[in-house]
Amino acid sequence: MPRSKSGLRRSQRLHFAVVLGFALHLGDSTLRPGAAQADECASEAGFSPCFDANALWLPAGRASFLSMPDTRLTTAGQVGFGVASELLHQPLLLRVASPDRDGRDVHVLDYALDVSYFLSFGLVRNLELSVLASLRAYQSGAGVGGIDSQSAPPLTHNAVRDPRLGLAYSLDDALALPGFGLRLGVDLTLPLGERSAFANERSFVVMPNASFGFRHRALRLSAELGARLRQAVDFAGVRLEQQGFVAFGVAVELFQPGYLTVSAEAFGLPPLADNRGSAKSPLVSEVRLFPAEWLVGVHTSFGRRGPWTLTLACGGGLPLSSETRESSTGPRTTHFVGMTTPDFRSLLLLRFAPES
Repeated sequence: MPRSKSGLRRSQRLHFAVVLGFALHLGDSTLRPGAAQADECASEAGFSPCFDANALWLPAGRASFLSMPDTRLTTAGQVGFGVASELLHQPLLLRVASPDRDGRDVHVLDYALDVSYFLSFGLVRNLELSVLASLRAYQSGAGVGGIDSQSAPPLTHNAVRDPRLGLAYSLDDALALPGFGLRLGVDLTLPLGERSAFANERSFVVMPNASFGFRHRALRLSAELGARLRQAVDFAGVRLEQQGFVAFGVAVELFQPGYLTVSAEAFGLPPLADNRGSAKSPLVSEVRLFPAEWLVGVHTSFGRRGPWTLTLACGGGLPLSSETRESSTGPRTTHFVGMTTPDFRSLLLLRFAPES
């Protein structure tokens, strides 16, 4: 027997309360430091390696873009899955003092090849649980030691990245507006990776987020707002801590149905506080670490709107990070591509998302 409208509303409010309560609880636990984690990541010189050099969180559930999920979720009782590979060039490049007037560049992390596997489960109507596991299949660079010594050994060639869990609730049915969608979610990374390989975080990282979508015929628009909450890490004069998250994208289906879709998107993590670290020069008055990237992609469902989608994409960093330094002529601000932002990224992704 079908449920009444009041029963559906009570169910929707309950699911929304579950997602919101989960996000608040994880945020509170994230900001409480643990002694064991603090000891492993402590660095008197301000060069703690306990952060992930890859700032892009691929959606584990249904998605038309690479930095944002769809507002439609995996149907209750169904399972979606996928695999992705990412090649990053110079996500960690530092310029340090040297006899040369312009200093020297240290390729702390020069190349990184990440492979990710993800699953999404439809728990009940409009409620989804997702899991993502990832490893760094190959990486090269000077590592932390290369900042003080040009002859320091390079990084180990591979590492385990932090796994990620997600819980999301779709308000598409509640909105009941043709073409419009809204999704509320929270994602959590678990600090289980190799702590010396720039593949993990110092603590849990919690990201509450809201995604918005609009679709009309061949056109798709999407946007997302959120925040990444973590324990702060000090690295090379930069303090990585709480960040916002903003993303937007547009996709157009060129050959219907499902032959070819092209997409363009951009995402960024604006800082929520000054990022000046303890090891920074006293001449530096302000540091803003603002990782940001653009991405373009082509997608195909192999000639029909089926559950399988193959995506090939590439992109690069945007110079939104900045440093203000005192000089003989007054304060001088320079903009650059900050750490955790590669100058080039390529992606290959295969996803299975069962139809609603």
